Amino acid sequence: MPNIRKYKSVAVPIPTWRKLWEMAAKNHRSPAQQIAFLVDASADNPSDVDVLAMHASIQGLQKHN
Repeated sequence: MPNIRKYKSVAVPIPTWRKLWEMAAKNHRSPAQQIAFLVDASADNPSDVDVLAMHASIQGLQKHN
């Protein structure tokens, strides 16, 4: 049995699980390794709220031109 202080389970919809397996297989990773990679890769990116605000700002600038 896995160490519950070191590992946690995550429930995702089946279509997401299938996509995860496809992504992991392309990169020769396990699903757990793929999730860890995606989390690490996105950690320094802007939040969803920041991205939406930037998009709205760009759209506003384009309307004025």
